[in-house]
Amino acid sequence: MEASFGKEYSDAKMAVFFDLIRDEAWSEVKFNRTLKWFLKNVPFPEWSIANWFQYAVKLYPYSWYLEQVVKNGASVNKQIETYRLPDGVIGFRYADGQELPFEKL
Repeated sequence: MEASFGKEYSDAKMAVFFDLIRDEAWSEVKFNRTLKWFLKNVPFPEWSIANWFQYAVKLYPYSWYLEQVVKNGASVNKQIETYRLPDGVIGFRYADGQELPFEKL
């Protein structure tokens, strides 16, 4: 981040930042994905820790999937990815080239 913004950040800010990430048990995959999003979307060097927690990948329920098939036909299946989350919930989304760290069905 310092290389991207050309600014040094205080040790106190970075300590709070990494403590929050550890408290939420971020994986290396989640951190790297969020870092890429952050560098592409946060234009100013005066970022807040909250900026890091704005990134999310939305998965949709089965009802959403059925709606897509009804609206677009069966060929939409080639564009939709299905994932099983750690709690067993199944989620759907349009493929965007980014793999999620969940079991892909």
